[in-house]
Amino acid sequence: MPAPPPRRRRGRILVSLLLLLLGVGVVPLVATSYHLVSRSREILELDQKATQLDKARSLSQQVSVYVKSLQSQVVAIARTLEVDVAPSAFAARVARIRDDDGLRRYVEDANSRFHYVSVVDASSTGARSGVQLSEPAIEQLLREGVTRGLQGKSMVSHPLISSSLQEPVMVFAEPVIPGGARSAGVATAAPGTGTAAGAPANPPAADAPREEAGSPPSRVQGVVLVVASLGPLWNMTRELGQGGVFDVYVVDGRGRLIAHSDPRKLEGNLDVSDVEIVKQFLASQGRTAATVPFTITTPAGSTQMLGTYTGIPDTGWGVIVQIPQDKAYYSAIQMRYQSLALVALVTVGAIVFGTLFAGHISRPIQLLAHGARRLAGGDYGTRVAVKANNEVGVLAESFNHMGEEIQKSIEQIRQAAHRNKELFMGSIRMLANAIDEKDPYTRGHSERVAFYSSLIAKHLGMTEEEVERVHLSGIIHDVGKIGIEDKILRKPAALTEEEYEIMKQHPRKGEKILDAVPLLKQMAGAGLMHHENVDGSGYPDGLKGDQIPLLGRIVSVADAFDAMTTDRPYSKAMTFEAALSRLRFLAGKKFDGTCVDAIEKAAATGDLTPAKARRASVTARRQVDPVLTH
Repeated sequence: MPAPPPRRRRGRILVSLLLLLLGVGVVPLVATSYHLVSRSREILELDQKATQLDKARSLSQQVSVYVKSLQSQVVAIARTLEVDVAPSAFAARVARIRDDDGLRRYVEDANSRFHYVSVVDASSTGARSGVQLSEPAIEQLLREGVTRGLQGKSMVSHPLISSSLQEPVMVFAEPVIPGGARSAGVATAAPGTGTAAGAPANPPAADAPREEAGSPPSRVQGVVLVVASLGPLWNMTRELGQGGVFDVYVVDGRGRLIAHSDPRKLEGNLDVSDVEIVKQFLASQGRTAATVPFTITTPAGSTQMLGTYTGIPDTGWGVIVQIPQDKAYYSAIQMRYQSLALVALVTVGAIVFGTLFAGHISRPIQLLAHGARRLAGGDYGTRVAVKANNEVGVLAESFNHMGEEIQKSIEQIRQAAHRNKELFMGSIRMLANAIDEKDPYTRGHSERVAFYSSLIAKHLGMTEEEVERVHLSGIIHDVGKIGIEDKILRKPAALTEEEYEIMKQHPRKGEKILDAVPLLKQMAGAGLMHHENVDGSGYPDGLKGDQIPLLGRIVSVADAFDAMTTDRPYSKAMTFEAALSRLRFLAGKKFDGTCVDAIEKAAATGDLTPAKARRASVTARRQVDPVLTH
């Protein structure tokens, strides 16, 4: 046990550190500022989201009530026309209304929101009052309303901007069934479903004329048609916009603007379906309300926004309230800037103060840190030269002492590891030599197969560790032959069929032998499968292709190459060139083509020659590992 380093007198480093910490105090200030700013922002965010959600819901209710009011008025007109008139007399009643201009009161009433009211009979003739809007889109919706009304169906169109009136309008149609013949199945049209002619195929929404199932068309004697104003929606949005602080707008189920707090937004293209928050509203189909951050991109750049959307009941429309985040969080942003300015001021003071008082502390610590990094990187000879009469000096001496002890321990570990590896590899080679000694015709076979296998592995691009496993696999590939009778192994002639079946058992016997050394079996046991063929004709399991482990495919090529280039009782050795040609011929049938390519590369680069093969065999027997020497 080495003696501990001598103790030195402790100095005043603690006093210096306390002065430094008391003088700086940056961390507490930063933490406090961060906490206050974060908390204030959270409160402000919650308040802002609640405000926007209240605005959105309020406008949603107002719009819903307004649209339902329009619809109720249309239904009331139709019901009034149904009272005290027989179906056969309805056409005459419509004529009287036309002659008396009886619909004017619905248009000219001070509280009326109707621009146009018309009643037509089954022959599509009738009475009308109000502004005659000669706009193709409105005329088409009126014609469609007549058609649907005569079929006994109510209709509520999608909103559209009237170029004549310069405001959004909607078209309503309600069937008239006089004489009390209205069926219980006739339902008041409610904003919801339907598809307008020419409208895109979308999920059911209020962006298209809506219809309801009604009575059989034979009972319908007329239709009430109304063009109603949505202008009040503009006033509602402007009031909630608070003079431009918020952008408040209403969109229909297609993502088109109906009303906006900024009238300029209603000029030109009204399609805002590509705005991120509108996309989210359309995706929700008006079923949910949410407040989310999003980005608006304009020619002037991108703006971070905070937006709230909610659906308008029974319409499929949506209300959106949005505001730039720098406006929404103005107070929190200003507080953050002030906190940053204060922290910056204190930091500058701390740097000046720390530079004056901490230089004699930081420099030795930097030397120690640098030495520790070098020691951790494997430079165990690292020592630090720090001269200080305080805790840092004691730490430096302890560090140097620790480095010396680590260096000694590492060297001892290296020596022990080298001895263990030599013992391990020596034991493996001893086992291989014992196998080869049983058959004088194959002496040195295991070392040569290991050498050839290593060359194949190297030219396959394997790592050094993988090449070493392949080399080990080549050495033990025939370990199972220990369990084969000598008279079969040493037979100078070709084996009989019965003897060959016995010989084919040696891979299984090898597996049983390696069961005693699980780690060795895990590392190199796959080489026992060197008699499996890629076409499935091998043994003992008849594996094919990639079912055979790569180690088995490598050792198979190396084993066959050594067998072909070595004199045997029943065959003379081939030249290396002839053996390589034979391997190429059998590639894809018996041998893996990639492994054959690798051994051909080894021969082409000069790594595989008869002389090097003999030298590898002799070197291996002298207990020197040749795995990575070529």
